Amino acid sequence: MISLLLYQLTGIHLFEDRTFRAGAAFFLATFLVLVGMPWWIRFLKRYNATSDFEQGKREPPPILGGMLLVFAVLVTSLCFSQLNAYSVSTLIILVTYGAVGAVDDLAKIRNKRLVALGKMSRADYQAKADGISARVRLLLYLGLSFVIAIFAYKFIPGLTGQISVPFVKPEIWFPSLPNWAFIILMTLVITSTANGANFTDGLDSLVSVPLITTSLFAGVVAYFSGNVVFARYFLIPHLPGADELFPICLSLVGALSAYLWYNSPPAEIYMGDTGAIGLGGAVGIIFVLLKIELFLPIVGVVLVVELLSVALQITGFKLTRRLSSDGQGARLLLKAPYHHHLQLKWQGRFDSPQAVNSKIIWRFHLISVFTLALGLLIFFKIR
Repeated sequence: MISLLLYQLTGIHLFEDRTFRAGAAFFLATFLVLVGMPWWIRFLKRYNATSDFEQGKREPPPILGGMLLVFAVLVTSLCFSQLNAYSVSTLIILVTYGAVGAVDDLAKIRNKRLVALGKMSRADYQAKADGISARVRLLLYLGLSFVIAIFAYKFIPGLTGQISVPFVKPEIWFPSLPNWAFIILMTLVITSTANGANFTDGLDSLVSVPLITTSLFAGVVAYFSGNVVFARYFLIPHLPGADELFPICLSLVGALSAYLWYNSPPAEIYMGDTGAIGLGGAVGIIFVLLKIELFLPIVGVVLVVELLSVALQITGFKLTRRLSSDGQGARLLLKAPYHHHLQLKWQGRFDSPQAVNSKIIWRFHLISVFTLALGLLIFFKIR
């Protein structure tokens, strides 16, 4: 850890201050992505690491941009966050979830090359784009998060089944789940957040801002929860050691902010499953560790709505197909996830498909900023 080493060498307390370490993590992550992304884009283009087919004159952007984001967050966190059960649990989820997502990204690249060689049809490509089947992938996510949930529950003294409830002070109602139920809840929240981020990653920059706002919210909560004086003043649970999540959250914000420089429409690179799943899983476990799971539907409403739209679309179609006499299922949305539904619904309402996409992206971004402010207000004041 660079900051600890600097403190030991110089004796300057600034290097061990958590605010300084979080700020340094933000700027280092931003720097690594800003400087490294152009080289990474050139490298991926050299090997035609794309999953889309050419549309018009525009060359499809490469995927695997999330690999650099995961690397930047990991390196920065190791430099400026002290290793404890909080930080280790988060970084393990970041790396393992990102690795599973990378398998899918690499499979998409490989299968697209098979299409170009005439060894696979485009129809087969759509069906085999993922390297791991959806069922196996979901089991991997659940298994990984379950193991980490048990590890965190065992080695974090303050991590009990208690959950912060929006609009209610802990001294009034601070419900506590049984051990087994809380571990299951942790597993589901981590997996759901990762999948919600993956479903949201369908338009240029669409998933970046929700991940930034949820990371920023979690970072602020980590900062105050880790300080006994601030926790007592704001009537929030005091979580010793949770402040080491503050630098990790700020590194997420920095890396994603720099990524927006290259992913803003028109995108020069895509995050891919590596980034969406890895970063989404990290955000999910941070919310669990800070006991703010129930604030995720508020602050991360975009991620939650996108996830629910897919779940309801699939469940509703299968249910209505079984119940209908002709075996035809009904769809709740024109297409899932929800941003695809809006694309089809708003066709002809604006001048071009690009204008439709721009309207969707900006409205989702504004919603993310609004819900960030709302979440902070509820957590720190209204309760």
